[in-house]
Amino acid sequence: MPFVADGRTLINHAYTHRFAIPAFNVCSLELARACVMAAELERAPVILQTYPGDLEQGSPKVLAAMIRALAEEASVPVMLHLDHGDGQERIVSCLRAGYSSVMFDGAALPLAENVRRTRELAAIAHAAGASLEAAAGSFGGGEGHDEDAVLTEPEVAAALRREGHADLIACSVGSRHGQASHLDLARLQAIAEATTAPLVLHGGSGIPAEELAAAAKLGVVKVNIGAALQRALLQVWRHEAGAAPQHYDIYTRAREVLIEVARDKLRIMGGSGQA
Repeated sequence: MPFVADGRTLINHAYTHRFAIPAFNVCSLELARACVMAAELERAPVILQTYPGDLEQGSPKVLAAMIRALAEEASVPVMLHLDHGDGQERIVSCLRAGYSSVMFDGAALPLAENVRRTRELAAIAHAAGASLEAAAGSFGGGEGHDEDAVLTEPEVAAALRREGHADLIACSVGSRHGQASHLDLARLQAIAEATTAPLVLHGGSGIPAEELAAAAKLGVVKVNIGAALQRALLQVWRHEAGAAPQHYDIYTRAREVLIEVARDKLRIMGGSGQA
């Protein structure tokens, strides 16, 4: 199936039909392929994304080419997103490489500055035929994010949507990077009503299944999943690498485990059968 070139098409489809899509952080063929294979088994669309740390393992051009090649051989829609984009240079490099969507994380800025820069970068993303995600709060937690969380106020999310022209709004409503956490569904509902726009959750690995399902019904279309994959992959390597006669055996076993992790997230969020 063709690669999803413009993320807005898949985002709007998910928003209209009230299901969420896991956005899996990947930096290697084994991670990306396992997530695509899981999506095919579930007949679900999937988002693959790269965090700035992932881009140290391969440039935007290299990772985009790999994921495009996987998408062309896949039977389900595959979208590519930049997670936690930290400025215009990185965002533009990913758009030039052919990313479907990019995030600008301006949550640490004063609101007026966050809105202004979001608006500028949204115009660039839209000119490139891609979508832009804005940050209306911060998520804290582990996995390289040790700062305290800042919960999203509905009026901040609304400003980023209406004045910043963002296509998706990342909302901090209790989830934390790399940690078990619970969502404040009342806050999420207030944000959904204030924005009437597609929403995003970060720190999805630790959110209980029933809360993820409820979030999708409130307009969450994208949920970031990183730690669940990282931990599963590392566990296979740590526990089985010593006895393996060849590295191919470890790749095979890791792929099996990663597929099951990804399938579980796809089912929980209502994406199964949506491709």
